[in-house]
Amino acid sequence: METARTPRHEDSAGAGQIDLNEVVLALSDALDLVGAHVVQHGKRVAFMAGECGLLLRLEEGDRGDLLLAAVLHDFGVSTTRLHSRLLERDLSFDDSREHAEAGAALLARFAPLARVSKVVRLHHTPWDDPQRLEDDPVTALLGNLVFLADRVDVQVVSQGDRDPLLFADDVRRWVFGRSGTTFAESAVGAFLQASAAEAFWLTLESHHLERALRDEMHARRPRAVDLEALEGLALLFAEVVDGKSPFTASHSTAVARLAALLGARAGLDPESCGKLRIAGLLHDLGKLRVPDEVLEKPSPLDAAEFATIERHAFETFQILRGVEPFREIAAWAGAHHEGLSGRGYPFHLRGAEIPLPARLLAIADVFQAFAQRRPYREPLGAEEILGRLRRFVEAGKLDGRGVELVAAHLEECFRAATADERGTTAAAGRTGVV
Repeated sequence: METARTPRHEDSAGAGQIDLNEVVLALSDALDLVGAHVVQHGKRVAFMAGECGLLLRLEEGDRGDLLLAAVLHDFGVSTTRLHSRLLERDLSFDDSREHAEAGAALLARFAPLARVSKVVRLHHTPWDDPQRLEDDPVTALLGNLVFLADRVDVQVVSQGDRDPLLFADDVRRWVFGRSGTTFAESAVGAFLQASAAEAFWLTLESHHLERALRDEMHARRPRAVDLEALEGLALLFAEVVDGKSPFTASHSTAVARLAALLGARAGLDPESCGKLRIAGLLHDLGKLRVPDEVLEKPSPLDAAEFATIERHAFETFQILRGVEPFREIAAWAGAHHEGLSGRGYPFHLRGAEIPLPARLLAIADVFQAFAQRRPYREPLGAEEILGRLRRFVEAGKLDGRGVELVAAHLEECFRAATADERGTTAAAGRTGVV
């Protein structure tokens, strides 16, 4: 029986197609972590925008794009600093739209979400801004619906723990006052109709929201993609994670490349190497929850800060295990800080409990971190890295056979770990956390 403590290692997906809707909804949990204390923002926006879209009688494909755009609308946000500023009620700062452009540019690189990227680009564009005329009317309306729902949620968040029924009318008046200017008249009309029901506001509560949104996603026509295509989406999420700090640039992509290389040299089949590459791309998803100041701290972390860091592997596991084809990938990514001695985290797995791909991923993670610059040191050379890996083996932290595999292909491993930019950095602080 699977528990929250012990990850499963089998893969129940097999070959075949994967529903992109399910994947996006699960991975959006990572985006919700950025706010740290303000979670589920994307899901609340998706629910509200979806309810408005239903009343506007959007076509099936348009409504599906609306929901995906809503859960992904803050795809260009990875820092807690920017997330906090976007929760300002007036959005007065000059670069308030830059994250929309950044998120759209990333999503546009994944063909199945090309239309969704256009909607994301518009989600901070007022209705009376000529920029919306650059897109077709339906896409512009979808973007404005996301904008409206986003701003409504900011109003909701600003009320703290107050019962939403106590301030719902104030929010409705606020939206009505911006009809035809900030928001499209049709969007405002749909919102006022949907939000007249108490159920609309009560569904925003966490325990109701997840169920409502999953039901909505399940009702949509599946968007089939295969595991190979899904690697492209994983790459985008890796860039969001690595963009959280200047010290994490290219870390996930380099770890993925090195892990897949080690997998191939260890004799894993091509499909397993592909999954290992995705695990490498997504292994640090949980770090989106870590406050910027903790991730970038150049001095030793205190106990509370270290505890925050230690959560990230478990958060990664929980996010990925929500996608059925990712069960195996979740187990590998969630175990990248486990040690053979059982003194790793977050599950305290030991020895044979840690699958080989997870062991290789752990080695790739440590190797790549040593190969990058730190605030307190220059990048280490290949031989010095190998020496440190071997000391980790002696301490029961890393798999000895995997490290000797590195030794046998040291130059190739070093190239894989440093291929993006030799001078890029990754944050670990002086604590040795990688």
